[in-house]
Amino acid sequence: MKFLTWFLGLFVICFIFMGFVVDSFRKVQMFQEAQATAQSAARAGTNAATGASVNGDAFNISGPMAATAAQNYLASAGVHGTATVAGDTVTVTVEMTYLPHILGPIPLPPIPVHATGSARLIGN
Repeated sequence: MKFLTWFLGLFVICFIFMGFVVDSFRKVQMFQEAQATAQSAARAGTNAATGASVNGDAFNISGPMAATAAQNYLASAGVHGTATVAGDTVTVTVEMTYLPHILGPIPLPPIPVHATGSARLIGN
């Protein structure tokens, strides 16, 4: 009987440890996904540049157009975030929430995940 309680205690400890490892790994994956989404949205914002390089004109970023293009990308990706334009740089911050899977039965709060990506328009 003593062995059974010791075994169950060890099993619970191992399960909790495994849950922390798996859920931590999945949180890192979600951060990488958020960062990739932020960088892609920033690139989409710089694609809103106007100008024609054929005749030698420089490209210009329209702040509202770039922010709208980045927000449209975020909306199509199904994530929340903000886009700002400063000069020739578009910066996007993405906010996501991770819900633990393995440790779900333990009442843990959702874990916020924030990532920032930026893209700069390179002129002539």
